[in-house]
Amino acid sequence: MRTPRELIELYWDRVWNQGEADMVRELCHDPIVRHDPGCVTRLSHDEQIARIKHRFELQAPFFTHEVLIADDDCAVSVWNAHTRKGPRIERCGIEVFRIVDGRFMDCWNSSYMDGFWGVEGDPGVPDDLPPPEMLETLEHITPGWVQRVFAHACVQVPLVTLARLEPVSTGNVSATARVHINYNIPSQTAPTSLIAKFHPKTPRPGGMAEKLGYYPREAAVYGLFGMDPPVQTPRLYYAETGGAGTKVNLVLEDLGKDFVPGDQVKGCNAAEAEAVIDQLARLHAHFLNSERLGQIDWGIEHVLGAPELEAAYNAGILAFHERFSGQLSAEEFAIIEGFSPLIARWCDLRPKFVTLLHGDPRVDNVMFAANEDGTPSAYLIDWQLARLGDPQMDVAYFLTGSLSPTDRRSCEMRLIRRHAATLRAVDPQYTDDVALAAHRLNAVSGLAYTVASSYNIVSTPASDALLLALARRNCSAVADWESLNALN
Repeated sequence: MRTPRELIELYWDRVWNQGEADMVRELCHDPIVRHDPGCVTRLSHDEQIARIKHRFELQAPFFTHEVLIADDDCAVSVWNAHTRKGPRIERCGIEVFRIVDGRFMDCWNSSYMDGFWGVEGDPGVPDDLPPPEMLETLEHITPGWVQRVFAHACVQVPLVTLARLEPVSTGNVSATARVHINYNIPSQTAPTSLIAKFHPKTPRPGGMAEKLGYYPREAAVYGLFGMDPPVQTPRLYYAETGGAGTKVNLVLEDLGKDFVPGDQVKGCNAAEAEAVIDQLARLHAHFLNSERLGQIDWGIEHVLGAPELEAAYNAGILAFHERFSGQLSAEEFAIIEGFSPLIARWCDLRPKFVTLLHGDPRVDNVMFAANEDGTPSAYLIDWQLARLGDPQMDVAYFLTGSLSPTDRRSCEMRLIRRHAATLRAVDPQYTDDVALAAHRLNAVSGLAYTVASSYNIVSTPASDALLLALARRNCSAVADWESLNALN
């Protein structure tokens, strides 16, 4: 009867390195029980032999051992392996075998890891890591990939040993997950989680993401911001786009549990609105009539051109009548329908002051936290519709859609003037009168995109509640500002 040491040496050298798969019948019980993280598999002799032959023909792996030990009942291998066929692949792992009556009965497998086991003198993390490649799905994220993301973002972290996904959201436009990270040693400074925002598993060619350039646009914004964004927004670690604008990998800072996403149906209060307007003011002032705007070749002035917006808006009017005929008033429908013939005129406005806009500053594209004094702090997220335009486009879009009419009326004049004061520090010609006149014209911005988007949104209790809340707020603001008269 062979000893455990003899068994394990024969298994690695003869079976795997020399491809003598049939020796399994001598060395292993039928079946052998394989224990992997989270599962147990029983493999017959024939199944083991087929698996080994397939792997040998495909890659011809060659195993060496950092540690190879055995006692009377068990044998352990701490192994390195590299392929001899095809592209060279290096992996390492640990396997523990239990021996009964001179044959392997059970095998416990660690998860296989890229690279070889470190030896004395190796750096904590290699300093020549290749750049991360674009991944097809969130499920393809590995510790090694996360390590390369950090390395090429110039973030020094220990060795990443675990990257566990926690789904955050999945939709037609993107799939987002929180990536929880473990390291081989404790660290007080290394991030313990990241946010990964990818294209959906099944990209939609010809969809809105491709048509409007969502993915290249958002990646370009973070590239424009660089390492010192002019506004509070999560730090970018990695951005890559592909598939002619249908694919994206974004890896961002996880702001953490102290931050709460805004609720669009509930809206925000005046203090939270001030925090958002202050961030928009910082963004707008930084790029106001700047030469840097000439570097932006993706900056459209409207999400849709006038013909496309008119078509979508008129389809949205029909959808609104079908879904909300008993819930919106005649006055509200009159405002909704009254904007339709003015769309081209609004799209043709040429502002004197142009800046970089967030483009979609809804309250649910904001993360809120509390400052030390208890006041709200706002971080802007989701830059897929960033573009060039009048600063008041962002301000009006946010205020007319994110606050109740009562709350908006209580603070909007003060917030518009507060925003204007920040821009006036850059250009003294940006007066309160200029801001208020522009705001009056752009108070229709929220209404335009609420109605235009509705025909493409499936009716559910949640989506209907959202559209109804937005439409009521939008119509109230358009009426208060007499925006239709201003456009006429």
